[in-house]
Amino acid sequence: MDEFFESIAAAGAVLWRRDAEGDLNVAIVHRPRYDDWSLPKGKVEEGESLIACAFREVLEETGVTPIFGPELGQTVYDVEGVPKVVRYWAAMASNVPYGKPNPQEVDAVEWLTPPAARKKLTLKDDKSILDFFLDFGPDTTPLVLLRHAKAVKRTEWDGDDGDRPLDVYGQTQAKRLLPTFLPFAISEIHSSDAIRCMETIEPMARALDLKTVVAADLSEYRHESHKEAAVDYAQALMESGNSTIICSHNPILPKLLKKLIGKKNFKDLDRKLEPGEAWVLHHRDGEIVAIDWIPDPLA
Repeated sequence: MDEFFESIAAAGAVLWRRDAEGDLNVAIVHRPRYDDWSLPKGKVEEGESLIACAFREVLEETGVTPIFGPELGQTVYDVEGVPKVVRYWAAMASNVPYGKPNPQEVDAVEWLTPPAARKKLTLKDDKSILDFFLDFGPDTTPLVLLRHAKAVKRTEWDGDDGDRPLDVYGQTQAKRLLPTFLPFAISEIHSSDAIRCMETIEPMARALDLKTVVAADLSEYRHESHKEAAVDYAQALMESGNSTIICSHNPILPKLLKKLIGKKNFKDLDRKLEPGEAWVLHHRDGEIVAIDWIPDPLA
């Protein structure tokens, strides 16, 4: 039997902010049902991705709109004979209000220094996730390298390759990208000038009310004549300090990734991106410190 059906999927976050003195605080919640102090988390709903679940649970349990950083890892524990797998992200508290938690689910939210939060947390697993977050550190910015959604096959297209559109599956992928990338508070979207790339990010750009920057430097044609064009382009975006998505092509994105990370080693980077998949490069002070893989939104 597939592991998905043998376990309970859940997700949450270490929600952090800085106080008036600039010191780090993290949020913990009291759940009256269990009478415990926990990191905000909850079970995945049908059709929901893990990161979308984590985003929703933070909203519902703290009343704070989070801005997500890197994935922190997972915990596994037994619930009535069934393993429950909880994935966690780092998340910065934004200034955008959301609302108050349901008091039947969460009746208290406290912002504490990390040592005080660790002492008050009930579960050892939550303490371990908090420790990992502190080792990793806050204040990262995401750069998303997104491969365009599934396009009409080259062999089935008679026109210019740059004009090759998404197929029906790819159009559905494009419509499902928003819940995955909404947690990162994207402020800029950049796309290759190929139709399949622009069609991939158009629904998300419209939903976020962002104007897509279309760049020939991110195209396959440009890559054939100038191998470093996309690298220079992405490096400039990293230096800008904005949360950004680049939508481009598979021949370009793996090479771009390797150039940006240099000699560092990260797990799961040997695979190429399939249509609709992405890498999220989390950087701090010009250095990439973590990379997350984002699956096909329809997988």
